[in-house]
Amino acid sequence: MERMNWLSRLASRGPGHRVPQGASLQTPVMADPETCLMVFKNHWSQVVRILERRGPQAAHGGADDLSAVCNHTYQMLTLLAEDRAVPSAPTTPGPLLEFALREDLLSRVLAWQLQWDEFGDGVEERRAEQLKLFEMLVSEARQPLLRHGPVREALLILLDACGRPVPSSPALDEGLVLLLSQLCVCVAREPSLLEFFLQPPPEPGAAPRLLLFSRLVPFVHREGTVGQQARDALLLLMALSAGSPTVGRYIADHSYFCPVLATGLSALYSSLPRKIEVPGDDWHCLRREDWLGVPALALFMSSLEFCNAVIQVAHPLVQKQLVDYIHNGFLVPVMGPALHKTSVEEMIASTAYLELFLRSISEPALLRTFLRFLLLHRHDTHTILDTLVARIGSNSRLCMVSLSLFRTLLNLSCEDVLLQLVLRYLVPCNHVMLSQKPAVRDVDLYGRAADKFLSLIPRCCRHCAPSPPRQEHASWARGGPCREAGRREDTAGPGSPSADSSSVVTAPRPSTPSRLALFLRQQSLGGSESPGPAPRSPGLAASPTSSPGRWPSPAEEPGPFMAVLFAKLENMLQNSVYVNFLLTGLVAQLACHPQPLLRSFLLNTNMVFQPSVKSLLQVLGSVKNKIENFAASQEDFPALLSKAKKYLIARGKLDWPEGPAAGPVPRRSDPLVKSRRPSLGELLLRHAHSPTRARQAAQLVLQPGRDGAGLGLGGGSPGASTPVLLPRGGAPERQGEALRVKNAVYCAVIFPEFLKELAAISQAHAVTSPFLMDTSEEGSGSPVSGFGPLNP
Repeated sequence: MERMNWLSRLASRGPGHRVPQGASLQTPVMADPETCLMVFKNHWSQVVRILERRGPQAAHGGADDLSAVCNHTYQMLTLLAEDRAVPSAPTTPGPLLEFALREDLLSRVLAWQLQWDEFGDGVEERRAEQLKLFEMLVSEARQPLLRHGPVREALLILLDACGRPVPSSPALDEGLVLLLSQLCVCVAREPSLLEFFLQPPPEPGAAPRLLLFSRLVPFVHREGTVGQQARDALLLLMALSAGSPTVGRYIADHSYFCPVLATGLSALYSSLPRKIEVPGDDWHCLRREDWLGVPALALFMSSLEFCNAVIQVAHPLVQKQLVDYIHNGFLVPVMGPALHKTSVEEMIASTAYLELFLRSISEPALLRTFLRFLLLHRHDTHTILDTLVARIGSNSRLCMVSLSLFRTLLNLSCEDVLLQLVLRYLVPCNHVMLSQKPAVRDVDLYGRAADKFLSLIPRCCRHCAPSPPRQEHASWARGGPCREAGRREDTAGPGSPSADSSSVVTAPRPSTPSRLALFLRQQSLGGSESPGPAPRSPGLAASPTSSPGRWPSPAEEPGPFMAVLFAKLENMLQNSVYVNFLLTGLVAQLACHPQPLLRSFLLNTNMVFQPSVKSLLQVLGSVKNKIENFAASQEDFPALLSKAKKYLIARGKLDWPEGPAAGPVPRRSDPLVKSRRPSLGELLLRHAHSPTRARQAAQLVLQPGRDGAGLGLGGGSPGASTPVLLPRGGAPERQGEALRVKNAVYCAVIFPEFLKELAAISQAHAVTSPFLMDTSEEGSGSPVSGFGPLNP
């Protein structure tokens, strides 16, 4: 979220003004300055007679005096708002303002009116009228009123009175916030005025006061227009505090702003729904149209975005304090337990909320504290990250939201995340045979890996079903080089894969020392036999609950994250089509990373691993065999495969220009990742909320055949009627068999496209990798790396 998105929300006040109760609705007709000054003095003389004749009292006539003063004050302030400086002296006050300043008009009238509060009658109404009058004066004045001390003093008197115990009402709250908002806009135009509103301590040892700020804080989590205006005004003050050490220290040391923000997030989170009503089988993350319809979640997101904006523009002292309060007052005590609920529905909801929060945050400092919580905080001896990794192997819905979360984490391109998930298990190189370690940084310049991946396409998927027309195929299988390689494989054969290098960008070599470089240098010095503790990133400071880094045992290689992904990948035939979309997209995302260890682990098909370590190639070979066995056992497999392809084509080619706005967009990514157009899974999942045209087109091509059976994804949106492959009869075992067949058929469609994508990615690495071998060292076999040697 950009700073200007918030600052531009402060719309200027519309024409016209609101009048207090009992005041004349007739606005004085403006005449020449001399006439206006004469009328102004006449109103003031009548007010002065009332002020000097008697103080406020409950005697007969007191209420009439109060009403008369209110009417005259309204007329005077209306004239004062129209007053202008004399053209010959533009920097001096206009005639009416000069007279009002000399008489201290505003403070005297206000002080007399406030004495009526002692009687306790009509306080709320009078306060609301006073706020409206001063808001009208500030917003419509033709002169910079706040430059003058008497005007500021009167405003401070009114704001101080608003802190007295008075029964609150919507009108009173709205008037106060509107006046404060107008004052903040005026101060933003002249930042030097801010410190004039900072009052010194009333007594030694007491804290200074900034009423302009402290009166806004109670409304920071309020719903509706009042809360939004308060947050906008506070954000203006935050931006001003960045250039004022005095104001910055006041907010950090003498206000409850940061604790209120953090604890408010905790309170708002507790009101979020604990179960999410999912729109269909393809739902896996909360999009904007989802949470805007949930008032509690919309309010929480507004407050979270406000925190993000405050950290972006505020004084460094405020930034640091707010980040610490969010970590210790919201993430650890609230999000931690929420992610460990025993109910599956609550786990799904909390994981989806966390993914939404990570996707919505843009300020690095706030994002860093969320990642620190995920990577370092321990709940019941396990880090949050370990808990989330384990859930990838759970039921379909929880698996999907967990995969979506990790997709968002990888989209951040944060080295700490990749190190914790994968690289810390690969750095010791215990997953490869000793003789293979020098080949870790080899680059496949001749497309052997692509050839190997393409050779894994099951024969039943190549020849049993006719290929769709090229134009239709491109509509659902868009994926840049990955899809081009697949299409060329059909024509040129599996032995000659190629990639379109015109759409890729060369990745620059690292220019600054990174955490991974430090990690690798430590391994180079210490050797893999006695590794030292895992280094911590400067951005992820150690927490009291974090334990020193430990190296995994050989049995853990290549780490729980890759192990659970491979296990899920090997089970592709049993996964739903949407799980496979997310799963293959996540593996492809990892494969795009240019780091040699990760690239060689996933894409180097010639690498020899330890016997206990499965390679991606082995997993894919197992899936290929399962697909071929299934195709051999299913008589109508070619027809089912053709129906599945037609359905995906019909669904994928609709509304493509509207798709990217619906899904999460990566903020930062590697150049190779940027070169990838959306994969098959990304393309189709983005149409999860297109219940009309996508479903209608799909039904046109999936009309039930002679046997009354169709093939469809089933349940993509509420109320959608999609044909589903079902044999005759409705017994549960028959429905289970139908689901098994449907998942396997869609797996047979997705699997070849995934292999083509991996082949194209491996080819793209050959032309974009920053770790290419130097020609002068080609014969020595020592590739140049930005990180130095892996082992001595």
